[in-house]
Amino acid sequence: MPTNNPLFWQSMAFSTAAAAIVTASVWWFYLSPLPARSAAASRPSRRLAGWLAALLGLSAVEFVAGALWDASKHILTGIVPAGADFLWPPHLLIYGSFLISLIIAIIAVAIVAGPGWRAGERDPRLWIRRNPYLGLVALASLYSLLSIPGDALWHALYGIDLTAWSPPHLIIGFMMCAVSISAVGVLVQTRPPLGRWTGVDLAIPVLLGLMLNVAGIVGFIEWEIWGGAYPILVRTNPIWVYPTVAGAIAAIVLVLARRLSRFPFAATLAALAFYGLRLAVMLGLRLTGNIVPSLPPMFILAAVLLDVLPWRRVPAGLLRDAAMAAAFTVGYAVIALPLLTVRDHLPAFSALDLVIAVLATLAACLVLLPLVRIAGTFFLGESATTPASRPASAKAA
Repeated sequence: MPTNNPLFWQSMAFSTAAAAIVTASVWWFYLSPLPARSAAASRPSRRLAGWLAALLGLSAVEFVAGALWDASKHILTGIVPAGADFLWPPHLLIYGSFLISLIIAIIAVAIVAGPGWRAGERDPRLWIRRNPYLGLVALASLYSLLSIPGDALWHALYGIDLTAWSPPHLIIGFMMCAVSISAVGVLVQTRPPLGRWTGVDLAIPVLLGLMLNVAGIVGFIEWEIWGGAYPILVRTNPIWVYPTVAGAIAAIVLVLARRLSRFPFAATLAALAFYGLRLAVMLGLRLTGNIVPSLPPMFILAAVLLDVLPWRRVPAGLLRDAAMAAAFTVGYAVIALPLLTVRDHLPAFSALDLVIAVLATLAACLVLLPLVRIAGTFFLGESATTPASRPASAKAA
C-alpha cells in the first residue's frame, strides 16, 4: 500500500468525503428530529413508478455492460491511465447510466419538493419523508457521481492492479444498488395492498436481478475476468471466498425478491434476470473481440428451492430464516461448487476449500436472511400482512 504517495491520500480524501456526505445526508433527511410532524408518505402514480423502474433498469443494464467492457479494454490495452480513458467507449456507456440516474434524480426532486414548496413548507426533510423512496432515488443518484474523482485517482495510483473492492468502486456499487432498491420500493408502494400478482410483481424480481448484476460487478467479478495474471482479490484471498461472497449476495437478492413480489416464482425470475443480462453482455463481448468473463456460480437450483418448498409450514421468524438459509446453501452448493472446481482459470479448490465454502455460505445466510426479512417488512410497510390474513394467492416469506 503506497501510503507515501500523495495520490493515495487524495483518493482516500475523496472517498472518505463522499462516504461522510452520504451518511450525514441520510441521517439528516431521514432520521434527524423534526420541528413539525411529517405527513404520511404519499404514493406516486403507478405510471410514474413504472417509468422510473424501466429507466432505472436501463441504467443498471448500461452500467453492467459498460463495466464489463471497461474491464476488458483495460486488460487488452494493459493500461489504466488517469484521465486518458475518460472518454473511451466503455466509460461513455457508464456515464450514460449515470446520466439516466441523474435525470431521474432531477425528476424525483421536482416531484418530492413541488407539493411541499407550494404548501409553504421549506424544510426538505418533510418533502423527503413524505416520499422516502423517491427521495432515496434522488440522493443515491446524485451521490454516485461523488465517487468519480476518487475513482480516477485510485486508477492513477494502482493502475492495472486496481481492485474491485476499492473505496470508489464500493461507493459506486452501493449507490447504484440503492437506486435500484429505491425503485423497487416505489413499485411496492404503488401496488394494491392485497390481491393476486400483477405486472408489478414481475417487474420487482427483474429489477432485483439487474441490481444483483450491479452488486456482482463489485462483489465477485474479479474472480471472473482478467488476462494473464490473477488480480488482487484472487491473489490475496483463499479461493473459497469467491463462492461465499457470490452466494451471500445472491441469497440476499433472491430472498428479498420472494419477500416483496407476489409472483409465485419470484426468486427464480430474479435469478433468470441476472443470468439473462450477464449472458447477453458476454455474447456482445464475444462478438466484438473482447475478453469474456466466466459465468458466475450457478444458483438457479437454490432459487427454485426458495420458490417451491412449503415455507408456510415452517414457523415464521428465525426458524424459517434458518430453514431458508439451509435450503439456499444446499441448492447452491450442489451445482455451483462442482462447476467451479473444473474451471481451469481459477486456483484449484481443495477438499477443505469446498467444506469451508459451504459452511461460510451457510453462516453468511444465517446472519443475513433475518436482516432481509426485516428489510422486506419495512418495504412492504402498511401492505405487509401476517400470513394468516393474506389471500390464498399470496405467499409468506
